[in-house]
Amino acid sequence: MPQPFPDSPFPALRERLLRAGIASRHVRRCLAELTDHLADLTAEQQQLGLSPAEARSAALLRLGTTDHLAAAMLAQPHVQSLAARAPWAIFPLTPLALLAALWLLSLCLLRLGWQLFLPGAVTPFGSTLGPHNLFDPQNIYFQLDRSLYLGAPILVGWWMCLLAARQRLQALWPILSLAILALIAATSHVQANRLAIPSGLGHIRVTFALRPAVQSEYALVVLVFALLPYLLWRLKTAHSLPA
Repeated sequence: MPQPFPDSPFPALRERLLRAGIASRHVRRCLAELTDHLADLTAEQQQLGLSPAEARSAALLRLGTTDHLAAAMLAQPHVQSLAARAPWAIFPLTPLALLAALWLLSLCLLRLGWQLFLPGAVTPFGSTLGPHNLFDPQNIYFQLDRSLYLGAPILVGWWMCLLAARQRLQALWPILSLAILALIAATSHVQANRLAIPSGLGHIRVTFALRPAVQSEYALVVLVFALLPYLLWRLKTAHSLPA
């Protein structure tokens, strides 16, 4: 997983602010302002006859310690991120909203494809008889839509892990999000039938029930593919990030 910020002369300050719950956008703004100020101070010191290295060291001393710089930012409570203030609300609820939005998009695309390619079919699932052409526009359309539906929990999981990584939150919170996503993915089932389903999104709806082993395997895939990048990032940065 990539670093949330580019390299800066204040890595310890960046980590201190993020771990204190400061929103990443405010941390970026703070570091940008400090970097510009450091450049101005360094230029002033060089004009006094110091070498570039000596000028930079003197400028850093004038800026103050990490504790001093962090205290000025931490004194502003409005800059703390919502994810840091209320992770107990963000991480269980946000993935549900994001997943619902992606699934709604997928179901709308399924209905559109049903009307465009199979207007007289009772169901869009397995409605075409005879051999299938892999590159047929109809097949490509439905396969892409299926990929969106199946991949939605993983995409949402990546976003929640990125949010946790950016704010240096405990691993408990993204794992909680992924567990919820995997459970929903394992129990969901799309039904589309003009005759059997009188209500729902047109003739399409999602039902939730315990499913056979194949659904459990899908839940495992969601967990592994969504969580693996986050775990690799934590492993990589465990010994490299400033304390």
